[in-house]
Amino acid sequence: PIMRMHPLHEPAWYHRYQHIYAPFLFALMTIAKVFQQDYEVAMSKRLYHIDATCRYGSKWNLIRFWGMKIITSGYMIAVPCYFHGIARGLALFVIGHMTCGELLATMFIVNHVIEGVSYAKKNTVEDAAAATAAADVKESEGEEKKSAETENNDTTVHPPSTMYGTTPMEQTRSDAAAKSTSGKLAYVPYNDWAAVQCQTSVNWSPGSWFWNHFSGGLSHQIEHHLFPSICHTNYCYIQDVVEKTCAEYGVPYQAEPNLFVAYKKMMAHLKFLGNEKVKS
Repeated sequence: PIMRMHPLHEPAWYHRYQHIYAPFLFALMTIAKVFQQDYEVAMSKRLYHIDATCRYGSKWNLIRFWGMKIITSGYMIAVPCYFHGIARGLALFVIGHMTCGELLATMFIVNHVIEGVSYAKKNTVEDAAAATAAADVKESEGEEKKSAETENNDTTVHPPSTMYGTTPMEQTRSDAAAKSTSGKLAYVPYNDWAAVQCQTSVNWSPGSWFWNHFSGGLSHQIEHHLFPSICHTNYCYIQDVVEKTCAEYGVPYQAEPNLFVAYKKMMAHLKFLGNEKVKS
């Protein structure tokens, strides 16, 4: 890939400069979507690993897709060019898109590509349901120790870990157990579905109504992953509950004080990943 955002991505020589050219690529995000990704998805009926047949499988949906492309191109490109000239009209279109792309990419990427966040390994999400089911069995049977199935899941399935190879949930588990009045802690597997969402996402400006609305809920990414069907206007109501629940069960909950701090950590993260040695 042009940018190395995951420890499992193979490093290349140009990745050492990715923290420099990243802002420019971010600015191209919406332009790439409008002129490339939309057409690729419509033709292949796939969005990365997601099957998009339900949206583009019918002729009516394809007709609507092409119709909307013509209409939007008309009022976003043709109309400005008609009133302001071709050069100025195209310049306005590009500047508008690059501004939008920079803002959206910045507010989104800092939620997952940042210092301290954990990365799910290939089989982590696949086995999350099995881990949760095993934990439910243990709880229903009233066992004090891990069941063999759950213990096996925690040791054989790679838990989410940071770019340094550490597992923050080990520390948060220990902290939660120390604060527990009973000295015991309800067991939550590393690969529990909800725990994975918390370990692999980061919030910024948590509880801020302004940033929550301005970003369309991107500032509360953890809550969005846990409750994707909830309107983002409600994230501020549940943020405090989610954070306290994570602390109670020993699940990491990373939140940066503001977008500036999150952006700075993201750039440091990109620089670190880009400067790992390229395999010969």
